[in-house]
Amino acid sequence: MRRPGDRLLTALLLAGLISCGKSGDPAAEAVARLEAAADERDAKAFLENLTADFTGAEGADRAAAERLVRGYFAAYEALDVAISGLEIERTGESAARATFVATLTGKSGKGPGGLSLEGLLPSDSKYRFDLRLVPDGDRWKVAFAAWEPVQGP
Repeated sequence: MRRPGDRLLTALLLAGLISCGKSGDPAAEAVARLEAAADERDAKAFLENLTADFTGAEGADRAAAERLVRGYFAAYEALDVAISGLEIERTGESAARATFVATLTGKSGKGPGGLSLEGLLPSDSKYRFDLRLVPDGDRWKVAFAAWEPVQGP
């Protein structure tokens, strides 16, 4: 059973698809790794950029994030994410906060038996995100994420 906000968690994870373009910033590099993994539709590589204790809004954990990412990659033939208003704020040496608006557009694929998912999945959506990134081993990863839909253009 899907919980309210499952689509939003998926959108959050997919929001990481666009690099913030701040070369050398470990938080920005984490976002760039998410982008590369999504471009290859590589759920394993994508999920390697979440901490083991990742939590999302509404209490979603890493296992829930994995199910959603795999499902989203399977449900869409193509996804495009456009990030605007990206800001990265350092909260000390051991954490960073990234906030932005993500506009997601996609082309739905086929479901079981080749049935079209067109009309069942949104072709576009827009969300405001707030991520917490932390060092984890030799790289930074997403530890927490919150999001809300953005109404209007």
